[in-house]
Amino acid sequence: MSRMNWTILALLLMIPGAAGLGWGTVQRRNAARQAARAAEAIAEAPSADEYLRMYTKWSQLSATEKADTPWGQGQYGGTDIQKRFREHQDARLEADLPDLDAGVKTYPTQLADVLYGRQWDQRLAQYRRAREFRDLVSTGSGILLFAGALLFCGELVKWLTLRALRTVAVPDESEAAPPQNKDKDKELPRAETLTAASPTHEKEADNAVAAPPLEAVNSDASSSSSSSSECGYFESSGKHQKNAALAAMAKPRPLGTVSAESANYATPVSLVDSASAPQPQSYFGWEAESSEQDSMIATLMTTHPVACELTELTEEVSAIRQYAAAQQDQIRKFQDGYDWMIIRRFCMRIIRCIDNLEDRLSKLDGTDDPLQECLQDIRDELVFALESSGVEQFSPDLKTPFKGLERYVEAIRQRVPATNAALAGTIAEIVRPGYQYLVNDDEVKIVRCAQVKLYDAVDTEA
Repeated sequence: MSRMNWTILALLLMIPGAAGLGWGTVQRRNAARQAARAAEAIAEAPSADEYLRMYTKWSQLSATEKADTPWGQGQYGGTDIQKRFREHQDARLEADLPDLDAGVKTYPTQLADVLYGRQWDQRLAQYRRAREFRDLVSTGSGILLFAGALLFCGELVKWLTLRALRTVAVPDESEAAPPQNKDKDKELPRAETLTAASPTHEKEADNAVAAPPLEAVNSDASSSSSSSSECGYFESSGKHQKNAALAAMAKPRPLGTVSAESANYATPVSLVDSASAPQPQSYFGWEAESSEQDSMIATLMTTHPVACELTELTEEVSAIRQYAAAQQDQIRKFQDGYDWMIIRRFCMRIIRCIDNLEDRLSKLDGTDDPLQECLQDIRDELVFALESSGVEQFSPDLKTPFKGLERYVEAIRQRVPATNAALAGTIAEIVRPGYQYLVNDDEVKIVRCAQVKLYDAVDTEA
């Protein structure tokens, strides 16, 4: 390809690259400006940190206090507080979109619905798609701009190198061509005088080669010297060579010399040899070292920097994906913990109802009382409802060592005396059964531990 084609290709790469990079920069600044304006708008509004502190304070309450004041009522996330948060949902979402997209801020779904509104996840997905498209355009534009600049710089360096080589290789013609007109003018009268004065030299004059008129040679030389300043370099070089040939023809030479030289020039030249002989690569009459130029151009046109930059971009994208995956795992853990808290709180209320029914049944006598049957049916229905939801009762075996069952069993302070020292620390009586939630075949979560009484060794003295 010619230099002009390379330059056009470089410009075709640089113009859309610069335009795309400028568009991405403007879009990024507009997004940052909108987030800043939204942050200023909600500067005096209640923040998400306040809501989280309120939730943390409620989570630190005891189980009885949580049952009396559940979350979402009163001072712990009540309707008045939620109403205050709903007044600035759009502005708060606009200000927190960059942090939510980057994973800096993560909230459970129920809390995010109060802070940002019901459609916050769709807004976040739309913002993420716009950001990914903007980053893709900026990356592609940067690559195009870099490739175009690389081609343009490589072609510029190539042109400067060839120009420097041309300046060094071309000799100064004005210094290389010595003046010969005066010597020729001096020799001409002397040759005519000798020829006319001595008739004995007629034989030598006949053998001499007829010289061209020197006036024509001198006039051509003078005209070439006067016009050399007006014509270009290559035309001036051709005229200098013509003058040198005319001057050589003007010198008288013996016929034998001319014959010998013509015999030398008459040597046959093989076209095959001349065609097969290595011809130097030359530009405008001077020889250039193609191997060095090719190596220099190959070095300038290499794509190694672009490949390195693409590798760095790939590594950065991989790191961002790993960070996003870690944030998603953390959000999933928070969501699981929040869901488990709600399930456990609901189950505890039903379990308290079952405990109350069992207490009432234990106080009734064993007669066939319709009230006792009704209470027993209600208790069985509640237990069945829990079991159908994955929550089932469990009771440890009696006379089983309490050590190692701390996760499943809770010992009350009251002890059962035992004379056998081997029974000390084992389960003597089950006060209340425990309840466990079956997550899957391998994982179980304890809703409430089983309450038991333990044996206590009593020293017996005779």
